[in-house]
Amino acid sequence: MRPAGPEVRIDLARRQALSLQGLRPLRIAHRGASARAPENTLAAFREAVRLGADAVECDVRLSGDGKPVVIHDDTVDRTTDGRGMVARLPLAELRRLDAGSWFASRFRGERIPTLEETFEFARGRCGLNLEIKGAAADADGDGATIRAVARSLAASGFRDPLIVSSFSRQALILARSAMPRVRLGLLVSRSLRGLRSAHRLTGLAAVHPHVRLASRRRMRLVHALGLLVLFWTVNERRLIRRLQDLGADGLMTDDPALFLDLRAGDGKRSFLGRIRRRR
Repeated sequence: MRPAGPEVRIDLARRQALSLQGLRPLRIAHRGASARAPENTLAAFREAVRLGADAVECDVRLSGDGKPVVIHDDTVDRTTDGRGMVARLPLAELRRLDAGSWFASRFRGERIPTLEETFEFARGRCGLNLEIKGAAADADGDGATIRAVARSLAASGFRDPLIVSSFSRQALILARSAMPRVRLGLLVSRSLRGLRSAHRLTGLAAVHPHVRLASRRRMRLVHALGLLVLFWTVNERRLIRRLQDLGADGLMTDDPALFLDLRAGDGKRSFLGRIRRRR
């Protein structure tokens, strides 16, 4: 794969500097630019980078032969021309599936990416937010997905910004053991109840709340714990402005084009800038 050229690296450094100085929230593409290209494919990731995303959020689960692949659902039915459970199909069979035509004919031939391909694509171009799916995200999971992610990360030598996230606290405990230096994010959809204990057990870096949980009180609670707040899924400009005014540290969207007119702010350093200076 052709490496990112100097102009991409310079642009990425400039964009990340703006975010890390706290002048605007981190811009995160949910499953890539999934409003404009088939979700969780390299085409969606390329479009996200083209539109200026700082990071790509994607979903990781294991193939039937234990290889980490990037796909959201537990079956291939919705996003490919195949049928069946991801966990029962070997990598070679998954790779033969068309993961683009369902979205638009021009994406015919897009494949389900491996995690290794995703690391290679993102290197020097963008950060990654990997959401752990499958058995490792269940309370009784054996951690196979976590271990596979850890091996892939170590083999890739990926050094760009990375967060590993899950709704499952058990999965995050396993991730902390397998990847001691990786930043962890807890996904929440209904409540922040138990956040302190989750942070104590896993050493979180971030909380990823659904936008329905946006409030100044909750923002103060999370920031008081020293954590970033990265909201999902934000697909309206008016909501983007509201969350920015609340002090959100990052926003996940299906359409990174919504970020093109995201203002830099008034020059005051946000919580994101402060926490990065402390670490």
